[in-house]
Amino acid sequence: MKNLIINNIIRFRRMGIVQIGQKTLVSLFPFIILVAITRIIGDSVFSSTGYINMLLSISSWLPQFQTIGLFLTNFSSLLGGAVGLLLTAYFSAKYTAGYYGKSTGTAGITAFFFNLILYSRELFTAPLNDGALTRVNFPVATNLIFAIFIGYLVGKIFDWTTSESDEKIVDEQFNYQPKSIRPIFYSLVLAVFLNFLLALANYYNLFTIINQFFSSLVTSKSNLIATFINTIFLSLSAWFGNSASFANQQFTDDPFATSNLNYVLTNKTSVNIPYPYTQTTLYQGFGGFAGVGALLALVIAILLVAKNQRNKQVSLLSLFPALFNNGASMMVGVPIMLNVIYLIPFILTPLINMLFAYGALALKLMPPVVYPVPDGTPSVLYAFIGSGGSLRAFALGIFVFIIDVLIYIPFVKLNNRIQEDLQKEGEVDVQTD
Repeated sequence: MKNLIINNIIRFRRMGIVQIGQKTLVSLFPFIILVAITRIIGDSVFSSTGYINMLLSISSWLPQFQTIGLFLTNFSSLLGGAVGLLLTAYFSAKYTAGYYGKSTGTAGITAFFFNLILYSRELFTAPLNDGALTRVNFPVATNLIFAIFIGYLVGKIFDWTTSESDEKIVDEQFNYQPKSIRPIFYSLVLAVFLNFLLALANYYNLFTIINQFFSSLVTSKSNLIATFINTIFLSLSAWFGNSASFANQQFTDDPFATSNLNYVLTNKTSVNIPYPYTQTTLYQGFGGFAGVGALLALVIAILLVAKNQRNKQVSLLSLFPALFNNGASMMVGVPIMLNVIYLIPFILTPLINMLFAYGALALKLMPPVVYPVPDGTPSVLYAFIGSGGSLRAFALGIFVFIIDVLIYIPFVKLNNRIQEDLQKEGEVDVQTD
């Protein structure tokens, strides 16, 4: 049975589009980790409600505190949006064209401009005058899988419309080689057409309707089952590349948390709060302990038992962001995203953590997480601070973290086995050449 699973995983990872996707994600790692570190510093240090700022009172003695914080926030959002859309499409098209033996650099740049055109929402609605050509509406939250698909599509257009590789843009006599004109033209025409469809969709509020539909699928009820369903949706969304899953959820995003806080402030006790099983008390406090999918536990598991030195380096570099609930660099660096090996523990660990928290709350073994937690608080301290300084909540957090590491270790070993089999057959797990 185990050999059958390993063979199916190896067969899956040999698929062309899977190899292209993995190479693309790995290539994004240095940019994503820079975004993660910048965001953490902005949220924790240079925010008025940041954890480190509140500890050290940085805002009271550092000049231009707000300006620095604004810059860090905007820089991380700008870089994250550009990486999520432009660079992802670039690398995906580059590796797709290379996979089929076509011009890699030209395909990558074409995909880059494809997304620039696609997200120029004023292309059909307003004149783009001098100085206003940068009005490209990049969403802060992006889906990397969609960007990979765009790049893959552009790469396939190069494959379909050219008969040979054309890495040389000009020859020795500086004459342009026009072999790439057709795929560039077809790609950009498709981008303009899709931009027109987006303009129509915005005009008829189609995206608002779609958003309302999907929002209705995620229940907002405050009960155990609803909280577990929401957690599964969140984990799957992150595994499929939705960057919004890694955004720090604010205390006010959970309306039931506000009701619980008002109850505590009125009654001077957290016993018998009206909503004991919410996203805040279960997921934020314990299910998301160390980030989406408990990725801090995966970092430790890889450092302990992984044989792949590249994965160990990625984990070591991702340790600091993971401590502050940001596991985006692990998602692309290992990668975890679209990696079937880690799908089960990625979804399972938050649910197990929440089950332990549910049992502890039901048995009154600890107080619930009812207080707002400063931005950028290390994940290991979230339950401790949110429960009003309960050592029992802190101890449970450490306990579930150890359980998470133990859950991930067999899957890391499975990944070791698969990489060894690939190497025996003369294949390399992930290359970005």
